Amino acid sequence: MAHIPHLGRSRIAKAMTDATESDKDFEQADATLVAVRVVICIDSDQARTAAGQAAVLTIITTCCKCFGRVVLVCADEPAMNRQLGLGATLLEAARACGAEVSPTQPMDTTHVVSIGSAIAEEGFVRCWWDSWTAGILPGWEGEPMGNSANPLSGIFSGALAVREIFANVIGRRRGVVRSSKVSLWCPQGGESCHPPNILTLPKSLWLVGLGHLGQGFLWSLGFLPPAAHAILQDDQTAGEENVATGLVTRQSDFERKNHKTRVAARWLEGAGWTTSILERRNYGDLRLTADDPAVVLTSIDEPLARIDIAKAGYSFLVDAGVGHGAVDFEIGQVRVVPRGVDPEGLWSRPPNPKDIDAMLQKRAYRAHARKHDNCGTFSLAEASVAVPFVGAAIGALTIAQLLRLAALGSTSQIIQIELGMPEAISMGVVNPPSDVGLGGVEFSFA
Repeated sequence: MAHIPHLGRSRIAKAMTDATESDKDFEQADATLVAVRVVICIDSDQARTAAGQAAVLTIITTCCKCFGRVVLVCADEPAMNRQLGLGATLLEAARACGAEVSPTQPMDTTHVVSIGSAIAEEGFVRCWWDSWTAGILPGWEGEPMGNSANPLSGIFSGALAVREIFANVIGRRRGVVRSSKVSLWCPQGGESCHPPNILTLPKSLWLVGLGHLGQGFLWSLGFLPPAAHAILQDDQTAGEENVATGLVTRQSDFERKNHKTRVAARWLEGAGWTTSILERRNYGDLRLTADDPAVVLTSIDEPLARIDIAKAGYSFLVDAGVGHGAVDFEIGQVRVVPRGVDPEGLWSRPPNPKDIDAMLQKRAYRAHARKHDNCGTFSLAEASVAVPFVGAAIGALTIAQLLRLAALGSTSQIIQIELGMPEAISMGVVNPPSDVGLGGVEFSFA
């Protein structure tokens, strides 16, 4: 997307400006976002857990990108369970992600996220998890935490908490009035869903598309215990809009015109991975060898490109996609496509092109065109809505299904989830358990 003056959060602000009933221009939308003051309150016990630390850093990163500021209230300074290149302690990592650290809740707080038994004044939302099940509770509800060893549950819960704040800020939800939980391992539920005690992460992965959702994959992979190898593929450099929407993209990446592959490599290598980079598009035309990863993870916009990659010979394609408009930006789909399954029917054909002319007639775009002499207005209208907490949540769900695949479990060819009501998740045709071992280092969340 072309450079658009003063609109680093443009793709986030579009959730407000592009809504049918919206009368906000971009400056008003941005002012609404920066007026938010989120505080995270976490108790000392949860601050030492894998889920607690992953939730804190997910909330901080997504809040800083959406709203510009977040405060962490934590009475202790525990060591990080995973070294992510952000610091040796949770507070160091929190500051590296952009948080202020305070012993007390600031007076100008607008929303409080509580984790564990932390007592928070006027709590808005509370994170909750138990092993593979994760979600949110109303701020006043004190249901005890369960097993806190799974960082993917912390990431998902933290992302949902920020989603509730965002929905409140843009006028879609007044407050959190009920609990909302889902199993990342077995989204359809049922007593027969029993994750194994020992898990494996494939010894190597191929990631195609390192933008909004691709960085959601990267974020979750960085919190997992083992280190592995990743081939990172994208043909774009980091743009200004990627700073706000990409979980691991920094302002300096845009200023230095860093390639998205280099941004991804920095994050994974900070977590102990090894990486290779490929700075070109993947059209499904690359000849695979026996040494190439058996699994490709994709998160690209074009359905036809995904189909081409699914036909390229990988043992498995694991894909994630989300809606692009002000209504459907938090509706996600995760697909697992084994080799031999015809992918043609798993993606709908490209919809009718967006009516850019109609979009340009909305108040926000007319105001932007007047103020900036049309500079960047067309590109802004053409761009999709994208918010970082969606990338974090869908990324955690996707990587959970990758681990299920590596455990030789059955997977669904398509999972659809709406983050506003994650417990209503829907599943498609079930793939039989894989008979293809993917190698890797064994680990446990016990």
